[in-house]
Amino acid sequence: MDSDGRNSLLALPTGSINMPRHLETVAESEWFQILAQIISATLLFTLIFGMSATVDVQHLREQVHNKFAILTGIATQFLIMPLLGYVSVVILGRYGLTDPMAVSLLIVTASPGGSYSNWWCSMFNADLALSVTMTAISTMVSTIMLPANLLLYVNAAFGLRESGGDDGGTVLDKIDWASLFVSLAIVVAAIALGLCASLKISSHRFNRLANRMGSLSGILLIVFSGVVSSLSGSNEAQVWGQPWSFYVGVSAPCLVGLVIATLCAAVARLRKPEVITVGVECCYQNVGIATSAAVAMFDDPVERGQALCVPLFYGLMEAIVLGIYCIIGWKFGWTKAPSDEKFCVVIATTYEVDDDDNESEVDLVDHMDEENPEYPDSSGVDSESKRILAIIPTEKTQD
Repeated sequence: MDSDGRNSLLALPTGSINMPRHLETVAESEWFQILAQIISATLLFTLIFGMSATVDVQHLREQVHNKFAILTGIATQFLIMPLLGYVSVVILGRYGLTDPMAVSLLIVTASPGGSYSNWWCSMFNADLALSVTMTAISTMVSTIMLPANLLLYVNAAFGLRESGGDDGGTVLDKIDWASLFVSLAIVVAAIALGLCASLKISSHRFNRLANRMGSLSGILLIVFSGVVSSLSGSNEAQVWGQPWSFYVGVSAPCLVGLVIATLCAAVARLRKPEVITVGVECCYQNVGIATSAAVAMFDDPVERGQALCVPLFYGLMEAIVLGIYCIIGWKFGWTKAPSDEKFCVVIATTYEVDDDDNESEVDLVDHMDEENPEYPDSSGVDSESKRILAIIPTEKTQD
């Protein structure tokens, strides 16, 4: 292990991983930085638009009144997660966590819930409508809480200490507030347009198509971040060339935040799919905001690469952790999907949409109860029995 805490086994010879010089020159050019910002912003918008357009607006209206679930999610999102990021920066900053990494980690933990969390809730059939509602509300709240948490914790962690750059400015001066608010504006606009599209088109086929489009954009945003990070040509800006403090510091908020959010949701006595949703929303941060901000904030390719390593590795960790978390929740019957169903069927089936169809059938039976006094009363009958009863009048008419 090197003196700065870097693992020597991961520190390959510099010449073995250096990019060609012309690629380094491209990464430093102004036109590349502008192009990178445009691409990252476009992918971020498409990701969030696609996930928002997946949700039925009627379910969204119902979830707005779910105060306990929303308040639990907001509290863990903007009180617990930023605090966990600050603790990681303070404890591990002396063991090799650089200033660009620390600022990027504080942005990640202070960000609203990522819209890819909607994808996780959709894939494993938690409460998708609640997930999109929490994402929308947390994004609105983040326009105030994100800069407030950054001001609080960057000052607490660094004070007026100068950054490591050549400009002699403080660490707080490194934060490009305009880029942050542009990223937030993109998220807000994408959610609003996605929900409007879902309301106007009102088609399950469109919902599924939008879901696939958003999922593809999320994957492309991750790949693009990795490419931009690798173009720095420095081992210090590579995800797998960092000191142990980087991996521990970035992973800890994700793991601890998930446990705390799940416990808080369970104590609040939320429904089981809602507990899973709150856990996912708290743990899955909007790394797209940090990615877009990192691309715009740092002109130096090495610093930009170090800052991009944080959302890249955090995104990898949250994907692994949430994958295990959602599978466990499904097998224990804490999601809308049957726990005894095959895994491939569960991830390929949108039970959010199926629930809409079931509710329509139940409403049909209730309507028949009111208009046909001779029809047997179906109150107290479960939804599956009502689906069977809904066929009876048709068969009688045919006879």
